[in-house]
Amino acid sequence: MKKFFLAGALTTCLLLTGCGGDKSASDNKPETIQFTPKDVVGMKMEAINTMGDTAEADKNSLSKAAGNKVNWQTAKRISNQKDFLEYVRDCREDYETVIPIICTNGFQPNYHELVKYMTLWFVQWSYQNLDDGSTAVLLNIKDYPGERVAAAYLENDTSFLDDEEKKLYNEAVKIVNEAKNFSKDPLYQELYIHDAITSRVTYYTEDPQPTCARFQTALGGLLDGKANCQGYSDTFYMLGNMCGIDVGKCNGDAGGGHTWNTVNFGDRSYFVDVTWDDSPIKLGNEPCNYYIYFNVPTDVMGADHQWYPDYIPQNMQPSPDGRNFYHAKAYSGSNGRYFGAWSTTAEDALGHVAYRIANQGYKFSWIEAPYTERYTNADTAASYVFDRLNEYGWRGYVYLNVQWRGGKYMYFTVEALPNQ
Repeated sequence: MKKFFLAGALTTCLLLTGCGGDKSASDNKPETIQFTPKDVVGMKMEAINTMGDTAEADKNSLSKAAGNKVNWQTAKRISNQKDFLEYVRDCREDYETVIPIICTNGFQPNYHELVKYMTLWFVQWSYQNLDDGSTAVLLNIKDYPGERVAAAYLENDTSFLDDEEKKLYNEAVKIVNEAKNFSKDPLYQELYIHDAITSRVTYYTEDPQPTCARFQTALGGLLDGKANCQGYSDTFYMLGNMCGIDVGKCNGDAGGGHTWNTVNFGDRSYFVDVTWDDSPIKLGNEPCNYYIYFNVPTDVMGADHQWYPDYIPQNMQPSPDGRNFYHAKAYSGSNGRYFGAWSTTAEDALGHVAYRIANQGYKFSWIEAPYTERYTNADTAASYVFDRLNEYGWRGYVYLNVQWRGGKYMYFTVEALPNQ
């Protein structure tokens, strides 16, 4: 297990008692986001561990593990990895949870590939090498609660949910209705559920990892208020699909095994990592979200995440566009909840922040800029804002956090507290 810290993150605070203005930033449309403060804890990332322990057994033991439901005489015989994965997928489309397979012609399934593929299920397997050189493999599959609740909602049938899943269903419906009342725009609904998760969930994990634990699912996310990356992604998957947004899951590596989401808007798909957005940053006395991983393209995500190309949508957006948090446009119907902003230089970004603070009275600002080594130092960046505010005659405290990703982009998060 690895302790996780966002790379390149520095925070500083300055007290401003002087006054002035940077006119170059005044043409940018001011934007803010409101959110509910929450307790934040340190974050750990751990191996996904969607698989249980591999256990060797004979055919009788395998049948017993499946509750005597397996007829090995009719088990599918497969001789290559591609057919193995496709067969498992076909079985899952028919909602099968116990899948027996006989692997022939010397074929041994690559279980690492299976982990990449099975993002929506908990999987345990047993196997036995047989006398004829084939291998009997038994997969026992359990759906994530978030997937089951989303399916129940979309199919208008809750009959197959257990009591805890029905509680989760009711809680999820409340958030989905709030999101739909908040905006008719799917992009703003997505922002709402993103923040609904970060405001309710605290990161939690255990070592060693269990299998099918509540904190690995949306049950932990919404009912218990604690989840690991699997729980965050299951919760976002559930709420997003219930809102009618095409949300998927993605496995990969981010300094250790990790799970996050994809979101598809028809023409383009994006990555969303709610776990990493719900990070331990405090500005002043309030914890706040990151939005670095809200609808990010491959050139942002690729700086610190790796994924399996064959198991994600093939229309991933390569660079930031109007659905990315920092590039999306605000509109009046958003009830004061707006996206961030971006600038073509770090100086313009910081000048824009100062303009928003001094002229619009904005308390929080999120802004993206091209990577500029000088401003990776939080004190240097805050001093630049400080000088601009001094020209405006604004007085108070400024808290600034700066992060950077792969030497291409940097992100400033600023809280301003004016003197009373």
